Amino acid sequence: MAKATTRRNEQILRWLRALMFGFVTTSALAAMSFAPPSLQVGIGLGIGVTALFAPGIAILGALIAMALPLLAANLLVGAAFLIIGFAAVQYLGQQNGRVFLLISTAFVGAAYGPVWAAPVVAGYLLGASEGAVAAVLACLALEMAGIALGQEQMGIVIFSGGTTPLVAFDSAPSNLLGFGWLGQSTDAIDAGAMLSAFSGVQNKALLVAQPVVWALGASVTGLIRKPIKDERRALFGLLAAGAGIATLLAGTVASAQLAPTAISYAALAMTAVTSLAVALGFIAVWEWVFPPIIRPRQPAVRPGSMSAEDADVDELLRLISTAEDQLTSKHTTEAVVMITDMKSFSKMTEEDGSFTSAKTIQRHRDLLMPVITRHHGNGKSTGGDGLIAAFSSPQEALEAAAEMQQVLHTYNSEHEGERDIIIRCGIAAGEVVLDKGGRPFIGTALNLAARIMNLGDGGQILTARDVISGGSARLPIHSHGLFVLKNIAEPTEVIEILWAEGQPPLEPQGTRAQGE
Repeated sequence: MAKATTRRNEQILRWLRALMFGFVTTSALAAMSFAPPSLQVGIGLGIGVTALFAPGIAILGALIAMALPLLAANLLVGAAFLIIGFAAVQYLGQQNGRVFLLISTAFVGAAYGPVWAAPVVAGYLLGASEGAVAAVLACLALEMAGIALGQEQMGIVIFSGGTTPLVAFDSAPSNLLGFGWLGQSTDAIDAGAMLSAFSGVQNKALLVAQPVVWALGASVTGLIRKPIKDERRALFGLLAAGAGIATLLAGTVASAQLAPTAISYAALAMTAVTSLAVALGFIAVWEWVFPPIIRPRQPAVRPGSMSAEDADVDELLRLISTAEDQLTSKHTTEAVVMITDMKSFSKMTEEDGSFTSAKTIQRHRDLLMPVITRHHGNGKSTGGDGLIAAFSSPQEALEAAAEMQQVLHTYNSEHEGERDIIIRCGIAAGEVVLDKGGRPFIGTALNLAARIMNLGDGGQILTARDVISGGSARLPIHSHGLFVLKNIAEPTEVIEILWAEGQPPLEPQGTRAQGE
């Protein structure tokens, strides 16, 4: 069965990614004298917050912000930056913006020393081929920036031996957002100077050799690393980093023969040591603090008249009738099951009509399914206004349910002109049959979760006592006592999760057990 990989502490990774986006953007704007300076941190913060939810949009925003000082300094260079950036934005946005961050890391490394950490980490994260492409792009970006700035080299990355700068930020406009500088920048267009700067590079062979060396370093790292499911991955990751740095060192020494000026071997050694330390530190944190968690992946929809979910149900029914033992061994397991439905769905359909109701259902799925996934659940629609999901631990199910209610509460408060989307949740643990995507199909846990949910009202999360006992309830809880549930032999103690601050418990609508 195909597997989908997530990482432990993935929420922390999202925040770290957002922090990196904000830091990179703010640092770049500061280096380019973005004016007014008071907006540098604000723009960086906005880009970081956007990266939490939409890395692709964050990259677009960062490119536009960085292009403004370039356009003011040299309209042609700024336009080229925007064109290349927009053309590559889809690639830069892959893997949640990792390529964009790797290229940005190369600039930071070139400025402070450990520049080779960028191609090594690229090879480790993206693999031999994709990592090589990212490494080449990072090196080319450094080279183009160096030529535009008229620098001979940045760290150990050599550009051209010195040219007339195309871009200078020392006379930047006092307010880039006023666009009063546009006319002056247009009048200063000099295509000949730009062509001369790039065609007058003293040693073009070196500009070709350096990206090749970076690609080799990333490829070696990617080839030595082990697959995620290999238990030796972390150890081999450290070995891969060492091999990648050694490749970069050897390749740079070889290509140094093409340099117009001698390269300091002390600088090379320092770059190798600092880059290795940074790469090893990154891989160690990546593998031990954020280790991979492999879970069944939801199968893709196949062409035909049935959806993938219907196909799974049909396949399981055939298995039940023809191979009960195979079903028991491969699909039946212990899991924590959540089921939800929307409050007043029938009334909403009658008042709003089928089309509007369908849009509301889809919006509620779009809001809640990512929450289930973030908490490592496998979920799907019930076919109407509800969702069902299976979790491997009570804690994941409880936290997912609380976040789902919080997400809907926030959405409703921000869309006052729309009908509120309100759900109730039921959670239970026990035996369940999962489909090929790891989603609940039938079983005692699913039946119990549905019975518990039916006791609740909109905005409530109800669960059984054994779920609370199996997980650490970080939110306040309230026991409503024992209830008699249809087709459930023993009375069930129903617990309410109070997910909102100051939320009072609400009496379940059901039959209490005698003596309660």
